[in-house]
Amino acid sequence: MQTFSSAKVQANFGQAMDIAKSGEPVTITQYGRPAPMLFSHKAGEELLRLKSTVKLSNYPEGRAKTMPRDVPELTANDINSLVHELRP
Repeated sequence: MQTFSSAKVQANFGQAMDIAKSGEPVTITQYGRPAPMLFSHKAGEELLRLKSTVKLSNYPEGRAKTMPRDVPELTANDINSLVHELRP
């Protein structure tokens, strides 16, 4: 991964973009600290997909914390029956 200052990116955006398009992320620093990161569109889509997957995988755990204790758990057969019931 390469690191460019914000001033260098402003002066050489094409170079930073070419590096990112090649698959290598570019960290952009501002006042010596990492700020944004520039990466290819393909890498961005992959990151967004991964973020969605993580968010979805954490949903049941978070939902379980808000469910009343006396609610019975659904079995796979219960879920299957509900899906078929709701289909037009």
